[in-house]
Amino acid sequence: MKEWYFSNNGEVSGPLGLTESNKFIEQNPNSYAWHPSYAQWIPVSHVEEFSITVTPPPPPQEIPKKLIERFIAKEKELNTALGRIESTFKAISNSLSDLDRDTNRTKTVTQNLNQEVKTTIRSVNEQYEALQRKLAGAATS
Repeated sequence: MKEWYFSNNGEVSGPLGLTESNKFIEQNPNSYAWHPSYAQWIPVSHVEEFSITVTPPPPPQEIPKKLIERFIAKEKELNTALGRIESTFKAISNSLSDLDRDTNRTKTVTQNLNQEVKTTIRSVNEQYEALQRKLAGAATS
């Protein structure tokens, strides 16, 4: 006679024979069974030797129409909000592209102006030095 052990909510029962096991399972259908030939505990519903009658769950109730309508309205509302967010992201992206373009133009203009300013300052310094030499020559004569 095969003897079974059962685990139900952390409590181990057994050893039980087949008839006792079936009675135990009727009262504890969500328990686990073990026999020395098994490597681990398995749900009683997976042991073919037990006489288990599985009662199918009741069919789901029909979803109320008002709930469906509220869900659809909320979905439309969310889709509208997502559309606005997408438009905002596109506008921001376009603005950032414009800002990058304007920044690059400004950098180029600034670099060119810096070169022009350096050239002008060099020219002014050269003229100033030439003028100082003339004044120094005029003062000594």
